[in-house]
Amino acid sequence: MQVPSGVVVSASVGTAPGPFGARPTQALRSTESRSARDCARAALATLGQRSADIPTGEGGQPVWPTGFVGSLSHCPGFTIAAVGRVGVASAIGIDVEVHRPVRPAVAATIVCGSEASMLTRLASSHPAVAWSAVLWSVKESVFKAWYPLTGRWVDYTACEVVIHPDRGSFDARVVAPAGPTECSTMPRAFAGRWSVVGTHLCSVVIVPASQRQDG
Repeated sequence: MQVPSGVVVSASVGTAPGPFGARPTQALRSTESRSARDCARAALATLGQRSADIPTGEGGQPVWPTGFVGSLSHCPGFTIAAVGRVGVASAIGIDVEVHRPVRPAVAATIVCGSEASMLTRLASSHPAVAWSAVLWSVKESVFKAWYPLTGRWVDYTACEVVIHPDRGSFDARVVAPAGPTECSTMPRAFAGRWSVVGTHLCSVVIVPASQRQDG
């Protein structure tokens, strides 16, 4: 996945995902979480930061060493992390999912605005892609970039996404009401990349360091 200079992505591929609907055990999730942090430490080492602890913050987000921002994700069979210097990025969001359709009942809770008709069009023109999973992953990436900037988690329907299938890219906008500590220059528009990698798919958002200042 293409990222700007100063941002490093590290990934680890494990065993294939299990059957649809199978719930990962706590032991498996712990293993995946450790693997994701190993990926993050490998990325930090590439950027010159070694022996870094990556604790978990109050909102469940990873806490990065001073001078760095990043994001990590894991699911059965795949773990990934993206890390960048603060002079390059003000926030990063990355997500990996198993490449298979999201259950209809779950998909209904994440779709908003014109996204339903978009998914229908995409399914017709590009039937090999599980577009509901792409939408889910994209919103996860956006929220992972949004939270460090605002300190707020928002509902899936608070983010409107346009997926560009032929470019492997997307545009998203967070439409949630402004929070009490959110400044007027806080970015609400996000652009990112997505790609299918074997049995998985990945999405990433990198907020340039200048975007937070320029609004």
